[in-house]
Amino acid sequence: MKRATGGRERLRASPPGGRPRKPAKTLPTIRRKDLPRVSLPGQTRSQGGKTKLTNHRAAIVLHAISCGCYRETAAELAGIKAETLSHWMGWSGEPYETFQRLVRKTEAGLESRMVNILTGQAEVRPELALAILERKFPQRWAKVTVVAAPPHHLTFNVADILGKVQERIAQGRAQGQLPRATIINAPVKTAKPHDPRPPRLTVVSTEAEDSEIKPT
Repeated sequence: MKRATGGRERLRASPPGGRPRKPAKTLPTIRRKDLPRVSLPGQTRSQGGKTKLTNHRAAIVLHAISCGCYRETAAELAGIKAETLSHWMGWSGEPYETFQRLVRKTEAGLESRMVNILTGQAEVRPELALAILERKFPQRWAKVTVVAAPPHHLTFNVADILGKVQERIAQGRAQGQLPRATIINAPVKTAKPHDPRPPRLTVVSTEAEDSEIKPT
């Protein structure tokens, strides 16, 4: 018989704020029989203490890379940081140099398998053959994009254009085709500034009113 949970336990089980919890990130399980056999030499690098590069971690990294994973994904599957794997690929001494050779060999084997798959399907799908040629021999088979350059006669100088305009205006005046006053250098009439004050009220009195106001 199941024990009934109290209200306090239900409150503890529920997330704060009532928001659903994010599902835990689960990595695919790797079976030991699928891992390659790796036997790295002993550690010769004395700085930094004992290395975390074990045969089991190296086998997981090599297996993930052979399946097509990036190095960052392989490091996550092996339970290490991507920076750690990057250090392993750059450090000298053992077991790092042997591990580096194994990683490069695994990446070359993956590339070779993918190329064999593509070339095997090139007869059925000719576009695959063209894609391989474009990437393998880009100097001869890459797509060429032609960009039309602007024509040379479109290059101009503003000073030359203004000079030609002045010459045409002078010729027009000589021939009597243009008025003497042109838009160029025409005087601009300045408008009166706007007065924001309201209009003043003027009181106009008549003579009758004035006579009534005056004392007798």
